[in-house]
Amino acid sequence: MNTKFRKSLSGHNLDYFDAQAAVDAIMPGAYAKLPYTSKVLAEQLVRRCEPATLNPSLSQLIERKRDRDFPWYPARVVCHDILGLTAFVDLAGLRDAIADRGGDPARVNPVVPTQLIVDHSLAVEHGGFDPQAFDKNRAIEERRNKERFHFINWCKNAFLNVDVIPAGNGIMHQINLEKMSPVIQIRDGVAFPDTCVGTDSHTPHVDALGVIAIGVGGLEAENVMLGRPSMMRLPDIIGVKLTGRCPAGITATDIVLAMTEFLREQRVVSAYLEFFGEGVRHLSLGDRATISNMTPEFGASAGMFYIDRQTIDYLKLTGRESAQVKLVEDYAKKMGLWADEMVDAEYERVLEFNLSSVVRNMAGPSNPHRRLPTMVLAERGIAVDLDQAQAQEAEGKIPDGAVIIAAITSCTNTSNPRNVMW
Repeated sequence: MNTKFRKSLSGHNLDYFDAQAAVDAIMPGAYAKLPYTSKVLAEQLVRRCEPATLNPSLSQLIERKRDRDFPWYPARVVCHDILGLTAFVDLAGLRDAIADRGGDPARVNPVVPTQLIVDHSLAVEHGGFDPQAFDKNRAIEERRNKERFHFINWCKNAFLNVDVIPAGNGIMHQINLEKMSPVIQIRDGVAFPDTCVGTDSHTPHVDALGVIAIGVGGLEAENVMLGRPSMMRLPDIIGVKLTGRCPAGITATDIVLAMTEFLREQRVVSAYLEFFGEGVRHLSLGDRATISNMTPEFGASAGMFYIDRQTIDYLKLTGRESAQVKLVEDYAKKMGLWADEMVDAEYERVLEFNLSSVVRNMAGPSNPHRRLPTMVLAERGIAVDLDQAQAQEAEGKIPDGAVIIAAITSCTNTSNPRNVMW
């Protein structure tokens, strides 16, 4: 951790690194024009980058250049029980190798805090019509994964900097959103933005909180766990201006299906998207999380939202400590990460999406970008008049107005109960 630009954070017994001062020292007024992502990346450079390479690295952000690698130090790693398990097997093997050479195996631990969430092992054998379905399915899960769960429990007790969320507690990304992310981290008396990598493509779910979270492979996650930086170049950061307001009865799932079609047409592959505009004010945090979760379906790498009043209300709703909630608001305003402080942000490319144009949609299962508005089911011959329904059933038709119940297991819908109970 560096010492230059380290200052006291007013109202808290904490320090912070003044990225604005560091950036503006290179080019006056440049910090206010940076996208949200660049501001967060600038902070971690000021805090962690080698002093000799700090200004050249910051200049990449200021001048929107992409000809130089710079280090990114994610604050934590989130793993599910498949890829996370293999990473810990590697660490356990390293402990054995060190012990064989007379070393202390207990010194092998993740350097970066790592959260292992067990959610990829459940297979539903008993349907929801059975009142005992949850307990029965969990019992089957425990039996089938006995050895794996034993090793995971060993990891929880054997390694430092490891937090294990056992099976039966929910979906990885929802737990990350509701429980695991502090939004603003505190370590060694310093406050700084939460960031993470996760071993799942839908890790950007938590981007809705203003947390840069990227899905990566197991080897890259393991590299970060061991304290090594993830080298990167300035990503293509695209602003997505949301206008209008969704009509009554439109769910976040309808929004993301329409948005997936739109963004795929706009070629946003590997980009970091930042959603802003008047339309964002009308989206709940759950709606935003549904959008962020669809990031891989857009073809992008991140789907960011600024920190604002909705963020603060959600942190309170999900039981974060009042001191932590106050820290998030104070820090975001101090560092220009609060939505009202982002009005001068400049993007190399801005797309506009009108929420009021969204209708009820269907898509999938394998092609989420192939949107089908429900209003066209009849004209495409998928739905028929009720009077004709009986004759048409043999042809695979459905009567117009039929209620279709689908089992949606995607984590896209978990952040918003209205999506799964509509």
